[in-house]
Amino acid sequence: MLFMALNTEEEITLAEKIYKKYCRFMYGVAFDVLKNKSDAEDAVSEAFIRIINNIDKIGDLEDKRTRNFIGIICRNTAVTIYGKNKRNKAPAADKKAENISFGNNDLSDIIIKKENTYLVLEYINNMDDKYRAVLTLKAQFDYSIAEIAEILNINSKTAQKRLERGRRKIINFFREEGLFYYERKK
Repeated sequence: MLFMALNTEEEITLAEKIYKKYCRFMYGVAFDVLKNKSDAEDAVSEAFIRIINNIDKIGDLEDKRTRNFIGIICRNTAVTIYGKNKRNKAPAADKKAENISFGNNDLSDIIIKKENTYLVLEYINNMDDKYRAVLTLKAQFDYSIAEIAEILNINSKTAQKRLERGRRKIINFFREEGLFYYERKK
């Protein structure tokens, strides 16, 4: 039934190969977030549906980017389930939105010193998942905001805001560590 969403025999074969190759990896990612076997299995199922809906974005199964793509979708699905479980167990707390000006700085205006690239990558890998996922999908796969929102199952405005906040966090890190110099666009 799940494979009915696929249009060609090639897509069905690819989906089967993806599941066989990555189902344990996906379960590990989901279990790491949820700490519950049943919820992790549900997360893998939901994530696989999202992967099937975006199967045209998957190329070589051995490519590290494919594993990252699948991991991001699975982690985000698990986080969504975790949030739903948490909301069902306790009343939601009021959250105040951040009100920080992004300014005129943009990552496209920043030049990173080559020898410090590993520090930047380490910083990004240690960021909150919601920022890391959006930044990775944008930087590594060059997806549009609409595509990122669809992949992560979030609103486009949420995806745009997370991208802006993630970039801002990186810029602030760069400033604090002295890892770049800033060139103003003319």
